[in-house]
Amino acid sequence: MPGTTRTTRTTVGFPGSGASRRAVRWALRDCAARGRPLHVVLARGAAAGPGDLEALLADELLRVPGRGPEVDVTVTTGEPGPALLSAAADSAALVLGCGRRVASVGAGTGRVLRVVLPRTPAPLVLVGPQAVLTAPRRVLVVSSADDAVAGWVLERGGDLPVRLVTTWWPWSAAAAPGAAELRHARSAAAAQHEAARSRLAAGRGPLRAEVVEGFPGEVVPQRLTVGDLVVVASGTVAELPVRTLRAPVVLVPPGGRRPGPGEPGGTGRVVDLREGSRPGPLRG
Repeated sequence: MPGTTRTTRTTVGFPGSGASRRAVRWALRDCAARGRPLHVVLARGAAAGPGDLEALLADELLRVPGRGPEVDVTVTTGEPGPALLSAAADSAALVLGCGRRVASVGAGTGRVLRVVLPRTPAPLVLVGPQAVLTAPRRVLVVSSADDAVAGWVLERGGDLPVRLVTTWWPWSAAAAPGAAELRHARSAAAAQHEAARSRLAAGRGPLRAEVVEGFPGEVVPQRLTVGDLVVVASGTVAELPVRTLRAPVVLVPPGGRRPGPGEPGGTGRVVDLREGSRPGPLRG
């Protein structure tokens, strides 16, 4: 890819499923809007072959407003999960599609997602079955105790307007909170919110920001508008209704240890989820 560095590219996985086709469509539009090259990883022996991918890319590039992004394709004969992690290690983002057969919350339990989610070395973009496939028009950020989310917005958010939301919930299944617990929860949320707001405002200027009582899975759908790109810490995915969200979700990995030699994604971080151009030539 002449004139570009590999860390500016976006990588998208394409096994041929309907969900992966939607992921490719969204990634093409996002890359065109950002001026970023796109790298497609095709798993040989998947539901679709190189010819299907070439046809999809050719058709979708005609639909992209303005100049389409530079596209490069790699065909892998091994397991798609490790291949995607390897490609993501020098990418700005990894994009995957989520099908309709996922739980009401979370990203689902597909084989590839099980491999990629805990080990992704790059921010992971999940394109759900109801996500609107347009280039992002606004970034909806859910603040996190980890500074990586705000850092992603400053580094990768471009000139998009930002809405910052901090959620908090003081109750537990065991008992209703007392006055002290409520004060502590509010205070902790306010401190986290102010830290994120100050950092974003310093780099982006004034932004819309609010602290909301509730779980992310309740608050985020209420704040969404068409064209949003939701940005959260990776561990938050377990609380989000990815299947029904009308926007793609960026999962930003936290700071942490890097996988050792021989581990999938060995150049990246480990995430604890418990808490107008033509396609390039196919190459094997």
